Amino acid sequence: MSNGDKPLEPEWLWYVLSFIIPILGIILGAIYLGKPEPENKRFGKNCLMAAVIYFVVVACCVAIYLIVVGIIGTGIFDAAMSS
Repeated sequence: MSNGDKPLEPEWLWYVLSFIIPILGIILGAIYLGKPEPENKRFGKNCLMAAVIYFVVVACCVAIYLIVVGIIGTGIFDAAMSS
């Protein structure tokens, strides 16, 4: 997976893939954070951040879904019980 002293190119593609496939971001982040060059450390950190942002977005979406379903479900339940 290594191509010398430089991060994988194009970097933006790997950031997008790290967001879409977070395990890839975690693996790339671990590999590139272990390299001594600052640009590799930056690349690894950004891949890890993309993976973490994915998990935060998913958690927020699940929380919003549960809140909406809870509000709608409670409203339907209350309407059914009052009739």
